[in-house]
Amino acid sequence: MQALILAENPDVVFTHWPIDTHKDHQVASLLTVQSWARMGKNFALYFFEVCTGSQTTGFTPTDYVDITLTQGQKRKAVFCHTSQNPKAIYEADDCNHALIEKFRGVEMNVAAAEAFVKMNGTLSM
Repeated sequence: MQALILAENPDVVFTHWPIDTHKDHQVASLLTVQSWARMGKNFALYFFEVCTGSQTTGFTPTDYVDITLTQGQKRKAVFCHTSQNPKAIYEADDCNHALIEKFRGVEMNVAAAEAFVKMNGTLSM
């Protein structure tokens, strides 16, 4: 992960919220956080939520992005990732991103939003 991030030299990296019930999400988050710390925290690090309540837990956003104008484009992109069962991502009882986008929008006072937690830079390895 660190080699990949070094090769890309990003200003911002998004990764899974570490308190997640999905093991792949936990590992992706941990590898990213470790890379961020070992690289001297030289990029902004944000965590995102997935299936809040059933997978992502304890998520209290620090930042929001209004996706009202790009919500349809985002949905089309997610539906291209067929191996992840996109219909369930948007419509299942335990993972409904359409509702999450609407709820985060209410918090931001817009039609649809995504929420993030920004890493504050205090972690040391």
